Amino acid sequence: MGARGGIITLAALIIIGCQGSSSSSAPPVSAPPPVKLAQNRPVFSADSAYKYLEEVMKCGNRIPGTPEHKRCGDWLMEALRRRGASVYEQVGVYRGTPIHNIIASYGGDTVSPRILLSAHWDSRPHADQDPQNPQAPVPGANDDASGVAVLLEIGRLLQQRPLPYGVDIIFWDSEDLGKEGVSDSYCLGTQYWTENPAPYPPQRYRWGIHLDMVGGKNATFLQEGYSRQYAPLLVEQLWAVARQLGYERYFPPLAGEPITDDPYYLSSRGRVPMVNIIQRDPMGKGFFPEWHTTRDDISIIDKATLQAVGDVLIAFLYSFHPQTLAPL
Repeated sequence: MGARGGIITLAALIIIGCQGSSSSSAPPVSAPPPVKLAQNRPVFSADSAYKYLEEVMKCGNRIPGTPEHKRCGDWLMEALRRRGASVYEQVGVYRGTPIHNIIASYGGDTVSPRILLSAHWDSRPHADQDPQNPQAPVPGANDDASGVAVLLEIGRLLQQRPLPYGVDIIFWDSEDLGKEGVSDSYCLGTQYWTENPAPYPPQRYRWGIHLDMVGGKNATFLQEGYSRQYAPLLVEQLWAVARQLGYERYFPPLAGEPITDDPYYLSSRGRVPMVNIIQRDPMGKGFFPEWHTTRDDISIIDKATLQAVGDVLIAFLYSFHPQTLAPL
């Protein structure tokens, strides 16, 4: 299988639970065309997003089934309600694992079309990439409290200035419980939702954007392989926005390998064209140095990265029609 527009080897496809190949470099892609951005869009605040991230981290390790996980879930739902969302809980069991997906809807039930914004809110129970503490829990500041924080800030802006279409923010549970080499052992919350979608079926969504590891210092977000395969126009437009905003250092025009992450299941099983904005080193050094270690704490978060990701998303959401991806 190959990613559209990229050069992907067979070895690069063997990726389980956010595992990637060690290719030496990412192939470049063609320069995006210029785009027209809305001038009256709201302003994303990295300071506000960082405060949300601090609150998530105060809850403790977000391991499914623990009191800390429940405390964080309760806080997230209340925070989303305060930001004007209709909040739904999806509680169930998938492959023996408790699932608690949190869904925040903006725009009312009858507003169509809808788009999906997502991140995973759980954290990994074992720091398997940490040679000194392999059995200790991963704090999960970048993976993925950062994605949650950016979307909470976007929710605040949606409350202040609603969009003319429906937006659902979903925080996926049980993403990071997987075991290397075990098929479909990651992303359990997303897999559960594709089989039991709520409150809307997948066909209500025109497309979606997923955030994973979006707060690290000097982060780069390559054009992930499955995103290029399932949502090529959306990838092109997002990276064009980033370039126009001056964020090409964060969003270089480089094709990345496909990663089996939440968006893969949403695209392949749910048929929702998804883009995965996920940190990936262009020289093949993996995700970020503290990935799946005990060092993934708030000290590695950079507000400049949060600002870049937030600015790109806000500019895109307020400038493009969700159905045609043409300027509003």
